[in-house]
Amino acid sequence: MAQKQDYTQPELFTQTEDDQQYKPQVQRSPFFLRIRNYEKVLLLIMGMVLLGIISFSLGVEKGKYAEKIQSSATVQDVYTIQLAAFKNRALALREAQILLKNGFSPVVFTKGSYIILCVGKFSNQESAQPLLTQLQRTYANCRIRRL
Repeated sequence: MAQKQDYTQPELFTQTEDDQQYKPQVQRSPFFLRIRNYEKVLLLIMGMVLLGIISFSLGVEKGKYAEKIQSSATVQDVYTIQLAAFKNRALALREAQILLKNGFSPVVFTKGSYIILCVGKFSNQESAQPLLTQLQRTYANCRIRRL
């Protein structure tokens, strides 16, 4: 013979007055209070790594976009005629003075361990061709190159 019990267990179930059904009692506590301290540190580190990856990828994309704009905004290529390459800077400057006296516009710059002597600035290779044939009489190995 089973007897009916008159009491309920309120720590496990609560009884509502309107529907007379038992519902589990859920204690609401914030998520951040339920996790342990070392887990908080790990979540913080993972968040910082994720933030770093996202900011890096956005920076790379911005850099690609800026480079694309810069390369499209550059003016056409500038060509020049390379006359000679010197190891001694004094010899290159002396040859540049001779070209300046002859009415040319020499350009002297360093490339690695060599000093390059060039003449003129041209918008395309075809416009530099007549001067190249004239200068090949004096400088045998001169050629057209980009500046």
